[in-house]
This record gives sequence, C-alpha cells and structure tokens, in this order.
Amino acid sequence: MLPAPYRLRHSRDINRVRREGQRWYHALAALHVQANQQEVSRFAFVAGRQVGNAVQRNRAKRLLREATRTYLPHIAPGWDCLVVARPAAAQADYQDVLTAINQLLQRAHLLPPI
Repeated sequence: MLPAPYRLRHSRDINRVRREGQRWYHALAALHVQANQQEVSRFAFVAGRQVGNAVQRNRAKRLLREATRTYLPHIAPGWDCLVVARPAAAQADYQDVLTAINQLLQRAHLLPPI
C-alpha cells in the first residue's frame, strides 16, 4: 500500500488528471500526469471493467500499486498521476508490470534515467 501522502484520493483531482493531464501508454497500463503544487507526487490506480472481473481488476491494481511503490523514492515531486490498468495487466506477472511502470515513469520524465 502507498503511504497516505502519496495517494490521490479525491475524485475531482482524479477527473482533472484524466481530462487535462498528459498521457503515456504501455500494453499493461496508461499513465496520466499533471503538475500539482504539492511537495510529493500523488498516485491513483484504476481498472475498468474491460480488465476483467473484480478479482482480476483488484489484482491488476495491486500489481501496479506495488510496482509504483518500488520507485517512490526516485520519483520527481510535484505531480498528480493516474495509472490506468489495461486488460493485459490482469494476466501479467510482477516483473512485467515493474518494467511497464519504469518505462512509463521514464517517458513522463518522472524518473531519472537508469
């Protein structure tokens, strides 16, 4: 689970990021990013019904959340991020999801190059 300061909680903020944020896509997830005035970057994770049933959606979100938590100390501060699971995320293994999150964060320039 992400620590509380790193969670994007309010639906108005999530909708703002979805509408106005820049987007990057990967086969397993999409990343929507918009600047905020905070000292940390905040994240929300969503999975629509196209991902699968409730068990598959929750698994996809757990994998994405854990992969993001791994990179949290290295992520640039000051961004609101929405991570949207895509259907392939429900069947992916953790290493694939970790690679996808790394690629998305680097494309968004939120991670320093490794």
